[in-house]
Amino acid sequence: MERRVYQRYDAGLLLDDLTEVVVIFPDKQEVAATVVDISSQGMRVSIPSSKASFSIPQKIEMVEIVFVAIQLRLACRYIFSMKDQNDNVLIGFYVFDPVDQSKLRSIMDRID
Repeated sequence: MERRVYQRYDAGLLLDDLTEVVVIFPDKQEVAATVVDISSQGMRVSIPSSKASFSIPQKIEMVEIVFVAIQLRLACRYIFSMKDQNDNVLIGFYVFDPVDQSKLRSIMDRID
């Protein structure tokens, strides 16, 4: 059983332009991704397998997520990755900085 102290929202509740992000990996490679779910402390994104020619970071390695539509940049730590049923790469990120968590909550305020 999964226990969380914060609410996780399906990205379908976000405006469409807030689901499109760019992931900037440690090697500075930029990859377009789609937010799958989001919380005040992180998110999961999906990257189509056709764009999955990037190096998976090491656990807790820093990446940057950019919400292009609102020019919001968040520093994140890579937590995990896996393939979904469509062979897309799902990647989980943790937003560790309290200031960035506040920025993430401002996006989630558009849900409630």
